Amino acid sequence: MRQILSLTLTMAMLTGLASATPDTAILTTQIVAMPQGANIELRLKNKEKLRGAKGAVSNTGFALLGAHAVERQIAFDDVVSVKSFNPKSHTTRNVLIIVGIGVVATVGIIAAVALRCAPLGCNSKL
Repeated sequence: MRQILSLTLTMAMLTGLASATPDTAILTTQIVAMPQGANIELRLKNKEKLRGAKGAVSNTGFALLGAHAVERQIAFDDVVSVKSFNPKSHTTRNVLIIVGIGVVATVGIIAAVALRCAPLGCNSKL
């Protein structure tokens, strides 16, 4: 009875592990279908997470272009998951910083003129 139960549990665990492993053919198709230069995020079998632009594709893998034009060859067999991502845009943040600097500079100029004008009276020539 123990042997049957042990064998049944072992088979259940092995089929669960097999179904948890993604199909390499499906991942290969997904990667090939993405346009060259697309921003992608990969998770590899060694738990590494990579981001970059998809480069040239070969029969066994593809190139991943990382920051500073560093090219890394990735084998299709090493990929666990792939998804596309959009890099964050900092345009709104940069515009708000510039507007903030402009407001502070304007307030500073108005304060300087007001302080210089106050002892003399605003009607007198500066």
